[in-house]
Amino acid sequence: MNPVTNNGKQRRKRLAVLVNTIAPYRLPIYEAFSREFQTLVLHGGSEANRNWNLDIPGGLETQKVLTVKLRRQKITSDNVTDTRFVHFNAGLLWWIPAFRPDVIVSNEMGSRTILGFFFARLLRVPFWVWWEGTPYTERYVRGWKLRVRRFLARHVEHWASFGNDSTKYLRELGVPEENILQVQNCVPHENFERAPDIGEKDLDGEPRPILLAVGQLIARKGIVRLIDACGRQSAKGRQFTLLIAGDGPRRKHLETTARNLGLEHVHFLSHQSQERLNSLYRHSDAFIFPTLEDVWGLVVNEAILAGCPVLCSRYAGCAEDLLPPQNIFDPLSQESFDLALDAAIEGRLAPSDPARLISCDEVARRLIVALKLDLEESVAGHAKA
Repeated sequence: MNPVTNNGKQRRKRLAVLVNTIAPYRLPIYEAFSREFQTLVLHGGSEANRNWNLDIPGGLETQKVLTVKLRRQKITSDNVTDTRFVHFNAGLLWWIPAFRPDVIVSNEMGSRTILGFFFARLLRVPFWVWWEGTPYTERYVRGWKLRVRRFLARHVEHWASFGNDSTKYLRELGVPEENILQVQNCVPHENFERAPDIGEKDLDGEPRPILLAVGQLIARKGIVRLIDACGRQSAKGRQFTLLIAGDGPRRKHLETTARNLGLEHVHFLSHQSQERLNSLYRHSDAFIFPTLEDVWGLVVNEAILAGCPVLCSRYAGCAEDLLPPQNIFDPLSQESFDLALDAAIEGRLAPSDPARLISCDEVARRLIVALKLDLEESVAGHAKA
């Protein structure tokens, strides 16, 4: 029998979402959840390497919980290190039982998910894990961490994977295929499908083609390799413009590298609004994503929606899902990078195909349908018991 409120009405089912931080690209999904469930997002607050401005939708409840954050350096590709944070969300020990959720969703496979799993067993409610990592991003996971993941793979019945590569990793851990709901990482389509009411007059005098890169200016994003590759193209007498939108600790180093290579038409644009990014995608001839490691790469979604041809690193989780093989390259291989950049400069990239994208509305719909079905089965199971 379903609980009722004081006025006799059936209360809404409660959904607890456990995350490290609230990412802006997840807000459309959380907002959709809040229309179907009483949703509480329990998080550990912001991280020092993130510069996110959040506009929390009305009706969505969020709560920062007591969290210990440990900074660590993760080795990615080519001996590049990247700053990551490990969260120990101790406050969940209070907030999960206080909220008494009917279903729990946890992101990733760390201590937070272990806590969520055991609370779900204690409360006898469905438990889901959202997973984004790929076989490549997780290739160094060993020891106790791998044992914890294999334990979860055996005992958690419901998984949501964000892309083909994420599903591959879960299958490698031993998660049965029938337990995995595969969706995609997404951005709000409406933010990039329509041309904005701004122009790019500053680009009128720049040589074509215009190549665009967007992202944090950190080593892992591979921007220095892009600049090096552009230097080799310039040495051949090629004319083009390179725009780099983003901020980060490597900016001065990147500016110096471009200057030392004699690149005249390289412009660093700092962090840009989504409206300005939409305009830049539309005024560029190719978007280059040279990452050395990313679980997805939402800037690729944005470029595709804006109609900009995309050249993407094979180390981005989105590559296989969203792009044809001829638009995917290896940024760690000089030969592969040069051949790919040749194609971009000469206009030989395959056009973007928005039909390969799943919208945030559709992602949310699929997740909500699965959660509701799970809740119904759980209620039926309790009734039989």
